[in-house]
Amino acid sequence: MTTQRVFVTGGAGFIGRWVVAQCLKQGYQVVVYDNLQAGSVDHLLEFADRIDFYEADILDAATLQAVMEETQPVIVFHLAALHFIPYCNAHPQETLRVNVEGTYNVLNAAARAGVRTAIVASSGAIYPSVEGLIPETLPPAPVDIYGLSKLLTEQVAEQFARTTDMACVAARLFNTYGPFETNPHLIPHIVASLQQGPVVELGNIHTKRDYIYVEDVARLLVALGERVTEGYEIVNVGTGQEYSAEEIVETLSELMGQKITIRIDPDRVRAVDKLHQRADTTRLQQLTGMLPEITLREGLARLLQHEGLPVRTQ
Repeated sequence: MTTQRVFVTGGAGFIGRWVVAQCLKQGYQVVVYDNLQAGSVDHLLEFADRIDFYEADILDAATLQAVMEETQPVIVFHLAALHFIPYCNAHPQETLRVNVEGTYNVLNAAARAGVRTAIVASSGAIYPSVEGLIPETLPPAPVDIYGLSKLLTEQVAEQFARTTDMACVAARLFNTYGPFETNPHLIPHIVASLQQGPVVELGNIHTKRDYIYVEDVARLLVALGERVTEGYEIVNVGTGQEYSAEEIVETLSELMGQKITIRIDPDRVRAVDKLHQRADTTRLQQLTGMLPEITLREGLARLLQHEGLPVRTQ
């Protein structure tokens, strides 16, 4: 049993909750730092007696520094961010402050507290739309304020890796899904619609994305935190497979054993939407020796079960 501590910003959020679970599973002492704007303490109820929880904001640099110094973590998982695209588009300055200045505060506090490795959540949103696998070497071309904020976040991480003794990893997360999602992205929207009946209103149903189950993301982020101990790394965290909204609905229909009707809602059609997005996972495997294990079908079945929706046994 290790007595090493890890520090999770946004630990009461969607991915954060699963990172907390994975770290506890591996014997770490876990510190959660979250302002509860998007996250919920309910996500952490089952771990409540095993974590140290601080309700505070990453823009509060003094509190962040004090907590980091007090807890002395060896790894920081920086997941706190604004990442729901419509909200980010409506609040561009707040998005830049939270995602860029917030990252600076976290990494500055971490470096000063002697943290060994910081894992910073970036996004596949910084890539342009290309067919085929997307390697980390593809030049970024963000199309919205969220993608821009994540590109700037990476530059902050690279600067800290270059000028301090702390290793930094920019983990470019692709479309993560699973239980405890806090924003109405595509899959949570579909599942919420299915709670009301077998009709789903969607926008662009043919654009494809690389969907990765949240438990895989957590396992891979923790592996990166353990194995990258120096320098700066950029790594895609995805599956290398892509699916359209139409294909997701078809899979859910098969799993539930019922027909699902798609209605196109013009208000949900994005003016700017990439046709493709599929991660090259070569670097991920090189750095961790691991790849995602949960197929889309299995992940969707787990999500349906978690949400109390019927899953037909094969």
